[in-house]
Amino acid sequence: MTERLYYNDSYQRAFEARVVGAEDGGRRIYLDRTAFYPASGGQPADYGTLNGIRVVEVIDEDERIAHVVESRLEAERAAGAIDWERRFDHMQQHSGQHLLSAVFEELYGMKTVSFHLGAECSTIDLETGSLTREQACAAEDRANAVALECRAVGVQYEDAATAGGLRKATERAGTLRIVTIDGLDRSACGGTHVRTTGEIGPTLIRKLDKIRGNTRVEFLCGRRAMRRSRADYEALSAAARRLGAGLDEVPQLVEALQEQAKESEKARRKLAVETGAAPRRRAIRRSGRGRRGVAAARRAGGRRIER
Repeated sequence: MTERLYYNDSYQRAFEARVVGAEDGGRRIYLDRTAFYPASGGQPADYGTLNGIRVVEVIDEDERIAHVVESRLEAERAAGAIDWERRFDHMQQHSGQHLLSAVFEELYGMKTVSFHLGAECSTIDLETGSLTREQACAAEDRANAVALECRAVGVQYEDAATAGGLRKATERAGTLRIVTIDGLDRSACGGTHVRTTGEIGPTLIRKLDKIRGNTRVEFLCGRRAMRRSRADYEALSAAARRLGAGLDEVPQLVEALQEQAKESEKARRKLAVETGAAPRRRAIRRSGRGRRGVAAARRAGGRRIER
């Protein structure tokens, strides 16, 4: 059974452990304790190194955790180091998801049915077929306001039979690991999280999609939100420079250019029809004169008529 160090300290970046098993020629390593988070609950696995060898995958096998390394590891003990930039990014996105899900339920009673943390963005699926852009913006504002309050994000352990007030019911029995946002949320979760909502940073909702009767909300938190906002601004600025307009004028100018392009395409098609019809009309007239000449020759007994 692997002791999961990240359960109690998501900020632990390095650790030492005893190697208790190895498979696949020493490329699948089992430790008595680990700070590596395995892919689970919509959150990807941590990366890092064991004895300087790169960890490329971490797999949850119920009672134990497998560490897949890039090359063979032969040792009785292992020194582990977490890729901290990746870990903290995942902490920001996952804690941001708890915050955003709690806000959607607080404001509109919309429950989160699934969560996915991707390499570029994260998504939650809300149990509603109707979510307006105005509602999404209000939820975004509320989430950012709570982040600025720097509310405590904590971990508690409670018995499943008596744990109450959970945002989402769980069918698990025994001891539950419950992640809380002070005064806002209680969720059974095994993921890694920040210590306060302030560490989530800004929350940015990017897109809304209808998915099988639910609404999928694409969002980014923390550094991701900052990088994406910067990239969006640079792209919009480049478009504004090309159009010779202000940033706020770009959407209206693009719409006008689209309408002009549609009108130009209609005019082009009309001209193509007209210019293509003229040669056909001339060919028809020539064909008609030829048929009349042949008919006259037949009436004259096949003799050629000179004019």
